[in-house]
Amino acid sequence: MIFAQCWWIVSKSSLLKAVKRLTSQSLFIGTSDEAIKLVRLISLCADSDASILIQGETGSGKEVVCGELHRQSPRSSNNLVGINCAAIPAQLLESELFGHEKGAFTGATASRKGYFEVADGGTIFLDEVGELPLTTQVRLLRVLENGEFIKVG
Repeated sequence: MIFAQCWWIVSKSSLLKAVKRLTSQSLFIGTSDEAIKLVRLISLCADSDASILIQGETGSGKEVVCGELHRQSPRSSNNLVGINCAAIPAQLLESELFGHEKGAFTGATASRKGYFEVADGGTIFLDEVGELPLTTQVRLLRVLENGEFIKVG
């Protein structure tokens, strides 16, 4: 009840100044209650090492939210790697995600880092993760649970 009374005492101009201050440190622009809640939620989650599930319709800004989480996190000095899982052919997917050793398959003339190794210490954004083959989802679960992966080959 005290909060409600204080809320009404705040003038519209000082409220807008507070919102601008909050959003000036963010990539988000907006003064709606939802935008303010999102900015606050991102700042609360950014310090966490937990895996974060970002849900939303296509074009709703999931990658922007991920970028903002990364920017505000202690990992911001490391890589942010964004991957559209649906755009990678199934034959190349595990090599792209986990890397491969030289000679692991025809054409693998050198060892290669995967996206998880490139993002080590940073943030990885897996878009359209539901489109991954089940065998790859199982390997991905191991990475999320234990932080471990094995290169192809």
